[in-house]
Amino acid sequence: MPRLLLLAVPALALLGAGVGLVTRPSPPPPVVEATDPPPAPTPGAVVVDVVGAVAHPGVVRLPAGSRVLDALLAAGGMTGDADLSALNKAAPLRDGMRIYVPRPGEPVPAGGLGSTAETKVDINHASAAEIEALPGIGPSTAAKIVRSRETRPYARVEELQTRGLVTPRVFADIKDLVSTR
Repeated sequence: MPRLLLLAVPALALLGAGVGLVTRPSPPPPVVEATDPPPAPTPGAVVVDVVGAVAHPGVVRLPAGSRVLDALLAAGGMTGDADLSALNKAAPLRDGMRIYVPRPGEPVPAGGLGSTAETKVDINHASAAEIEALPGIGPSTAAKIVRSRETRPYARVEELQTRGLVTPRVFADIKDLVSTR
């Protein structure tokens, strides 16, 4: 019995230390003072805001052509309570975008990658090919939409119809798929 006790006590101590290391909370993210200037834009780089269920939320600078996965890794990776399937980690980054990593069942706030506002086609900035991907929009109509915004940017999506660029039927099909960010 004493021999069993001599083996059990150290084993339990090691087990307890291992559990303590696994369950120990990660250190708090660094505090960024409001007086710190935001990263200055540089050619060939993108600056994105990574927030939500990541180890170190904040603004990160990455080379142009980087993907969402690169931004997540730059923010220390996703935490254990992150919804791993909520984001397209292969999506390319755009300068100034916000990546919000939700927890399971949590909605993505407006403006975050994957939110409804983020997935809409911005008719003031989208390419003709992106506009052409909308239902009922062909190459000719997409070119007209691009030309019209060069004259005057769209203030509201309804201008697609009021400027005579799409029919009422096509507008009904696309009105929830476009925005004027």
